[in-house]
Amino acid sequence: MERVSVRIWLPDQPGMLGAVATRIAAMRGNVVGLEVLERDGGVAIDDLMVELPEVGMIDELCDQVRQIEGAGIEDVRPVSPDAEDRGLQVVAAAISILETANPTAALAALLGLSGELFEAEWTALADLRTGTYVECTGDVPSLEWLAAFALGARTARATDTSGVTEGSGVLTEDLGEVGLTLALGRSVPFRRRERREVEMLARVTDRACRTLVHADRIPPGW
Repeated sequence: MERVSVRIWLPDQPGMLGAVATRIAAMRGNVVGLEVLERDGGVAIDDLMVELPEVGMIDELCDQVRQIEGAGIEDVRPVSPDAEDRGLQVVAAAISILETANPTAALAALLGLSGELFEAEWTALADLRTGTYVECTGDVPSLEWLAAFALGARTARATDTSGVTEGSGVLTEDLGEVGLTLALGRSVPFRRRERREVEMLARVTDRACRTLVHADRIPPGW
């Protein structure tokens, strides 16, 4: 048996998820989890957790889904059979951040956990006021580019109340009280549900680091 996560595009119409489940059942697979990531413009983007009867059936699974009119696959990846529910993973990450001993540890936990949870190819905590990376992993973009992207993201959030994303594989979230910006990057676009989850983790971390506000400095060692 193999468990996989499949991110699919579907027309946002009654019966479409049923059509997908029927195709999966025909190959002796089973849908064991569903997360709606985004709905807009008549399109739904969902993450399906699927159990396949044998290893090596991912290509067949993708072929079955693509045969449904209007359906597409954005990403597919194997998942550990004992992986926790997605919502529980986010809650566990928030608890881990709150249980850290000091602000430095809280920021380190945010960077590491968000990178792991959202499968980021690069992660960064940046001080855009001074133009410095406080900590980063992977092939991060230039600070000039990141600062411009973060400004555009803030402007979009302030003027667009619909929450529509543009399918970007870069995400930034400000930690206002700390004065840092969390940035994540990957090849697969971040969707609305994921953006909201990152926002909540950043807010939790900001609250945990509130003691930094009066110090007006980056934690020692960063």
